[in-house]
Amino acid sequence: MSGSTSNTGASDASDVLWLRPQRARRQPQVALSQDEIARVALAIADAEGTDALTMRRIAQDLGCGTMSLYRHVRTKDEVFDLIVDTALGEVEQPAAPSGDWLADLRQLAVAKRTVLLAHPWLARLVAGRPLVGPRALASTEFALWVVADLGLSMDDRVRVINTLHSFVNGFVQTEWEERTWRRPADEATEGSDAIDGGATPADDWRARTLPYLRHVLDSGRYPYFSAMVDEATSHPDPEADFAWQLQRVLDGLATVVNG
Repeated sequence: MSGSTSNTGASDASDVLWLRPQRARRQPQVALSQDEIARVALAIADAEGTDALTMRRIAQDLGCGTMSLYRHVRTKDEVFDLIVDTALGEVEQPAAPSGDWLADLRQLAVAKRTVLLAHPWLARLVAGRPLVGPRALASTEFALWVVADLGLSMDDRVRVINTLHSFVNGFVQTEWEERTWRRPADEATEGSDAIDGGATPADDWRARTLPYLRHVLDSGRYPYFSAMVDEATSHPDPEADFAWQLQRVLDGLATVVNG
């Protein structure tokens, strides 16, 4: 959930992506719709990143003319809106709140992280982007439903939801950067696992920085940092870290609700 909407003036319904009429195409031309465009664009973004998303490339993969796309999406930004909303539709949520608002928010956070990890570009695109597509709105509606009876003002309900989303988005963005840093430079796709034995940016950094770090540790000037190097887990479990940090976020939100 991000931002707010306001009445900024009348506009023709066809100017709005989500209200634009879907025109069926006659055979033998390729059947085209926003859902079909989203499906193909999503696959391209997952495999090659959002920089590969051009109207020409999407049309090529759809087997249609580039101009045909403009009946459905008019800009690359609208393509981003489509794939963001389509991906957010994968976030699993129950039909109704359970009555345990903390458990429901925890479930939403875990489900959202799963989807953000499935689409490496998604956490970056949702940050600060108005999420008003039908699937995103369904998720927002459910989250507001979860916190509807907590005795909070509407502004505080929105803050609760945005706090949770900001934590999940930030955690996953950091998690993806960490994965990329530890992945061999010649990996073909953003989401694939590292190849054993391949050189990684992390390996290169260690080789260049190790003499400096030894100097820092031997200097005695940074005792707490040195203790961290000696005692902290070298490769923390992201699942355990996410669960621990999420619980602290929920604990903090509970203090707001319970006074």
